[in-house]
Parts: sequence; structure tokens; C-alpha cells
Amino acid sequence: MDEKELFLKSFEEKLKNNLDRKALKNLSKGKKFDDDDELNTSDYEQFRLESIPRSANLYEKVCNFSEKILNIKPDSKTEKKIDELLYKAHLGCTPTGVISASIFISLMVVLFGFFTIAVTKSYFIGGGIILLGLTLYLIMQGVPSLLAKKLKSKANDEIIISIFYIVAYMRFNSNFELAVNFAANYLNPPLSLDFKRLLWELDNSKYPNIKDGFDKYLEGWRDENLEFLEAIYMIESSLYESEEFRRLSLLDKALDVILRGNYEKMIHFAQDLRGKVSTFNMIGVVLPILGLIILPLAASFGNPKSVWEIVFLLYNIIFPAGVAYFAFLIAFNRPSSVNSIKSPTNIKNFKKMQKMPIKLSKKKTIYLPPLIPGLVIFLIFSLIGFSPILLHLTGGDEILNKVISSMVTNKDYSDTFGIFQEYKSIIRDNGNINYVYGPYGFYPGLLSLFIPLAIAFGLGYYLRYKYRELIHVRDKTKNLEIQFPSATFQLGNRINEGISAELAFGAVAETMKGTEAGEFFSIIDRNIKFNGMSIKNSIFDESKGAIINYPSDLVISSMKILVNAIDRGPEITAKTLIDLSKYLTDIHMSNERLMDLLAESLGSMKGQANFLAPIISGIVISIVSLVTTIMGKLSKATAELGNSDLGAASASSFLGDSIPTYLFQSVVGIYIVMLIAILMYLVTNLENGEDPILMKYSIGEKMIKGITKYSIVVCLGIFLFTFIAANLTL
Repeated sequence: MDEKELFLKSFEEKLKNNLDRKALKNLSKGKKFDDDDELNTSDYEQFRLESIPRSANLYEKVCNFSEKILNIKPDSKTEKKIDELLYKAHLGCTPTGVISASIFISLMVVLFGFFTIAVTKSYFIGGGIILLGLTLYLIMQGVPSLLAKKLKSKANDEIIISIFYIVAYMRFNSNFELAVNFAANYLNPPLSLDFKRLLWELDNSKYPNIKDGFDKYLEGWRDENLEFLEAIYMIESSLYESEEFRRLSLLDKALDVILRGNYEKMIHFAQDLRGKVSTFNMIGVVLPILGLIILPLAASFGNPKSVWEIVFLLYNIIFPAGVAYFAFLIAFNRPSSVNSIKSPTNIKNFKKMQKMPIKLSKKKTIYLPPLIPGLVIFLIFSLIGFSPILLHLTGGDEILNKVISSMVTNKDYSDTFGIFQEYKSIIRDNGNINYVYGPYGFYPGLLSLFIPLAIAFGLGYYLRYKYRELIHVRDKTKNLEIQFPSATFQLGNRINEGISAELAFGAVAETMKGTEAGEFFSIIDRNIKFNGMSIKNSIFDESKGAIINYPSDLVISSMKILVNAIDRGPEITAKTLIDLSKYLTDIHMSNERLMDLLAESLGSMKGQANFLAPIISGIVISIVSLVTTIMGKLSKATAELGNSDLGAASASSFLGDSIPTYLFQSVVGIYIVMLIAILMYLVTNLENGEDPILMKYSIGEKMIKGITKYSIVVCLGIFLFTFIAANLTL
């Protein structure tokens, strides 16, 4: 090997030792080292498919499938309107597919409704399905509009942070195109999707330059967020300033405009929210509770089966759908804030953290998916909950009736506590048995609690254990974001004092010892001193980098800005960090103001989910159990007197059997589970914006606690009121 080959070999080894794997991969493909500066737009379609919600992806497939079958084209005016909505919602289907899917789905549901009537002879259930099918025609056409609004609402939540990314990047690199690309890499969908598409369209010569593309895009925000337009226009104006001071002033002004405008929106939103929360409570809690009192009485003077079908449609379909829709509307209109915590897929042992560790021995541990124990709990509780019906079908309830009857020797309580359950024959005026209805009784009423418990504990257990470890990572990252402005300010001051950036991290880590920011900077310092890494690798290395433990887009982007600034000298680095600290402080104060303005309304909704809804509903169900017991005994008493007394016979024909507590409680219990989930979705979205980890964990936790309180109240109430009813009718 000659001297030239030795030199090239040693140079190659040096490159491998000093470049990270990502840089080597990019180098092998002929890319720049800094992939964030690269305008990578050719993968927009793949990015779109990965970013849009699953529901939107499913809607796309349904529309494309329906178009192949029916292929019904709308008129030109409707086509233009739908096409515009599809563009805003990033949907890959056509107006023809939307109309075809609306007709096809509606027709299938209507036919299923007629089939239900033919099989079950239930005109209420079948009629409800037919009505749903007719409504689906309008709903399916409205999905693009709803998705467009939902995406715009989520995009609105990213407005402030997008301006921050663009402004922070342009402080040291006055290139608007690169700044938009930088923001697109760290924003969450759908705003990142909008930016990617804008760059993709620019790359395909749809617009002559980025300014024209943004001007066209911003027209869609004129009515929703005028401050966004003003901020972008200021950023664009900074490109034409020859003086550095004026250019930076315009950039600072852009962030100030978006923060000030958002604060004004917060005030108006908080004022309006009080009235909306009152309306929400009326629709979701007060009105259903009033129905709980009236409907059982209506069943006592009518057909209990028909009334129960109405209760089922109201409490398990109509009320939940209405309450959920109203909650989504409130969440959509929330002003933008900053929530930069993403799903921590890049942290160590991410998949293991979502599983349950089960130690078989000191050395062997298996990790069980939480879905398995969740399903086991659901199936066991469901089996207990449906046991009265299963025992009736197998004839086991007759054996239990004899066993319990032999155990209850007190004749005064034998009718109430001396029988496991009974099914009553509903007889029409012609004297023929129309159908057998039940189960009635004290014991089935208690066992019915396991039906909502199965849903709440099964789903709640799954959500809690899947996100139990991730919620700790999320809380740590939140604490880091809160402390990060102070940390960056100190880091900037240290570098401004003449300390090198490599040593400054250790100095700040020592000052902030015991905090998440101190731990974050300490990891960077250890990587630099003991692992011989560069600043960039010590932060972003895939195996040892400090950022892998803190999945925050805000921190990631700030550190990327720092790395780029370091290459331009200590003076620019110090100024960039101090300016970053100011921006981050302003953003944090903006979030705190929002929390303060929403505190009263959020407290009210949390109270509904934690106490009022489950406890009040539990008390009402207990009263319903009392009414059912009394009405049943009165019906029997009047029937016994019917042969000798004409007036008693008339009363006997007038009084009927109420809805069984078993059926009524099952329906209402499921509604309480759904109501708690909707309330927690709304609370977490209002409080933290789009935060799926916190939302799912909170739903699982509150669902278990809320339905447990509800079950305790119902259980105690049924015991108490059944005992009272037994004494009243001795």
C-alpha cells in the first residue's frame, strides 16, 4: 500500500469516527450534512398518508370503493365546493366518490333497518336505524367539511409554535424557504402537512416563489386567524430590509403580534366558554337525569319494551352523539397554544414501556400487552353482568330461585329478597301473551352493574397501563419545557462571558442541579467530556443523545437552532440563545394566561366527570329501583283484587310493569361511561391542546374512578330503597 492509499485510508477512518451515522447516510446519497436545511418535498404523498387521521384514511377508501360501484357525479357547483373541502382536508378522493359513498352507505343502513324490523318486529329499533340511514346521507357529505374544520382547528393549535420556528431560524439565516422547511420538520400535522404541500407545489412550479404560495395559502386563514397573516407578512417584509437591526425587529414583532392576538382570543373564548359549559351540562347531565325520572314512570303506564327501546336509543345513541358533537365544536374553537410534546417513539424501550412487565424469575421478565388483561377483565365482568339472561336461557334461574327461597325464611321479605329473578308475561287486550319480559328482581339489578364496569375497567385498565410509563416521560418533558427558557438564558450568558459552548453546558447543569433542565444539560456535558462527542452528537445521537429521553419538538428545534448558531461563532450563539429564551418565556406566559382564564370552566367539567354525573345518576337509578319495586307490587295487588272488585280490575289494567332495573341501569351505566370519556376528552383538549398521551391516560383513569363511584352509589341505593319498598308494601 503506497503513501497515497495510506492517507486516503486514514482519512476515511477519521471521517467514520467523527461523523454520525445519519450524516454518513446522507453523504452516501449525495445529500447535505444538515438535512433540516434541505428542501425535501418529493415525499409529500407518503407523508400525507402517514399524517392524516385513520378515520380520514378510512373515509377515503369508502369513497373510492363507492365510486367504482355507483359512480354518481354531482352538479358543477356542488363538485367545486366538495373539491375545495377535499383539498383543505388533504383527502385523496373525488367529489364523485363522496356523493357515491353518501348514497351507498345510506342505502345499506336503510335496508338493514327494514331487515331489523322483519326479524325482531321492533319498529322503534328498526325505525331508528332507518332514520339513521337517511341522516347518514347528509353526514357522509358533511365529512369533508367536518374533517377540514378539525384539521384547521388542530393546525390553529400549532400557529404560535410555527411562527416561533420560522422567526428563530431566520434570525441567523434569512431564507424564508429554508425556515418554512425547518418548521415543517418539527410541527405536528396538519400544519406540517400544509407546509409540506406548499413546498411540494412550489417544487412542482405551481407558484413562482414561496411568497406567492404563502399569500395564496393564507387566504384560507383570513377569517379564522388574521394575526397569522400579519405575522407572516412581517416575516416576509424582513427579507427586504438592508439593515440587520430592522430585520431582527420585524422578526421580533411578528412573534409579538401572534402572541398578543392569541391573548385577545383567549379572553373572548373564556367568556363564551362559561355559557357553553352551562349548555353542555344541561344537554349532557341535567336533561338525561330528568329523563331517568320520567321514563320509568311512563313504562309503568304503557308498554315497557317499547319504552326501554326508546331509553336505549336516547341514552346509548342520541344523547352520546349529541354531547360528543357539542364537545368537539367547543374543542375546535379553542385558541391556539403550544403543545410540542410528540409521541415518544424514538425513546429507548418505547414498545416495552407500553407493556406490563411480569417477572417469572430474577433473570427472566416477560412483557404482556395491556390489551390482553383488558380483554380478560371485560369478558369476566361481562359474563357476570349477563349471567341473569344466560341463566334464564339455560334454566339455571329456577334452581337459584329455589335455593334463595329456602334461605329467606321471613315471609315479609320473601317476595323481594326470596327470589333471584323473574320474567313477566306481557299480555295485550286480547288475552294472549305478547312477549316475556325481564329480568325483574333485586339480584339482577345488582349484577347489571358489571355491564358498565366491564367497559370502564376493561378499556380503562388498557389505557392506564399502556400509557402509565409514557405519562411519566410526558411529565418530565413538560417540566423541561417550563425550565428551558431559564436554562437557555443562562447558557447564552455563559457563552457571552467567553466560556466555550462545550464547557457552558456543564456550568449551567451545575447551577440547575436537581431540575429536569439540569439533568438534560448534564447528559450533554457527560457525552462531551466522557464520550468525546461533538455538541450535535451529544444532543441528537440515536443511542446516547440527551434528546431521546425528552420527546419535545420545542426542545429539539431549539437545540437544532443552537447547533446551527454555534457554527457562526460565539457572539451569534449567545445572542441566539438569549433571544430564544425571550421567545420561550413569552410562549410559556401565553399558555399560563390561557390556563388562568379557563380555570373556572375546566374545574366545572372536572367536577362533572369526577363526582356530579356518576353520583347523581347513581342516586336516580336507585330511585328508579324503588319505583320499579313499588309499581310491581301494586300491579300484583290490584291483579289479585281484580276478580272481586270492578275498580280494582280497572286499576289493574291501567297499571303495568316498569322497566326492569337490570335493563335500565345497564343502559344508563354505559351512558355514564361514555359521558366521562367525552368530558375528559374536552377537558384535556382545552387544557393542553392536542395531547394524545395525556388524553388517553386521563380517560382511562377517570373512567375507572367515575364508574366505581357510580356503582357504589347504585349498589347502596338499591339495597336501601329495596328494603324501604319491601317495608312499605308489607
